[in-house]
Amino acid sequence: MIIQEDWIHTVPLLIVEEEGSDEKPTLFFFHGVTSAKEHNLHIAYSIAKQGFRVILPDALYHGARGEGTRDSYRHFWTVVQQSITEFPDLVEEVLQRYPSQEDELYIGGTSMGAITSYGLLKRYEWIKKACLFMGAPQYEEFSKLMFELAAQRDIHLTEEQKKQVFEQISADDLSKDVSVLKGRQLYIWHGTEDKTVPYSFAERFLKQLQNSPDVNNADITFFAEKGADHKITRKAMLDATAWFEQQRMNQIKVTLSYES
Repeated sequence: MIIQEDWIHTVPLLIVEEEGSDEKPTLFFFHGVTSAKEHNLHIAYSIAKQGFRVILPDALYHGARGEGTRDSYRHFWTVVQQSITEFPDLVEEVLQRYPSQEDELYIGGTSMGAITSYGLLKRYEWIKKACLFMGAPQYEEFSKLMFELAAQRDIHLTEEQKKQVFEQISADDLSKDVSVLKGRQLYIWHGTEDKTVPYSFAERFLKQLQNSPDVNNADITFFAEKGADHKITRKAMLDATAWFEQQRMNQIKVTLSYES
């Protein structure tokens, strides 16, 4: 297994992959709030073993981008929006530097990283596959919970500031239009005892998907792990890895069928 560091523009990255320079499907995997890229190496290793190149970026104000210089909760949505905005340039440069299967691009993340990924799905229709741990696509609704958490940390926002946040994030709220997920494949994991990003967000989103005439239920893999809290379990990691393996095998079958 190869782990290497790189910088693209202002974004520090870790690239995890098996040896060999063949073209590979690429996964961009985003970390959670107050975390950093290297904290997801165990996940990256498992997925890279399935033939993927895994890109781990540091989010704004995290890791090598200035850990501890800003209150991550106060600037939560700024961090999320920055990751969404800078993503196309990140993808373009990665695909130029590393031999990749451009039609096999994946995104994913944990907690804030999954929330970021939901926004990416909403904004960029060319992203077709995603792996989401402990996230919430309901940006406006989740922001209200963030305001409550901020108040508990003695960070109080005015009504005008809250309004500005709503205006900032509204366009990337995936729950407002799940029809954009037509033809896209998602793996979603959430612990039923999660109190940080409550399981109810994932449960309500699943019902939205099931009730949408535009979403094929076969494209959605949903794993609600009973008793799990806000931490990826080994069972979750193995299950997600199996999903990536199946995606890889399906792509190989399609390629072989096309070539024959």
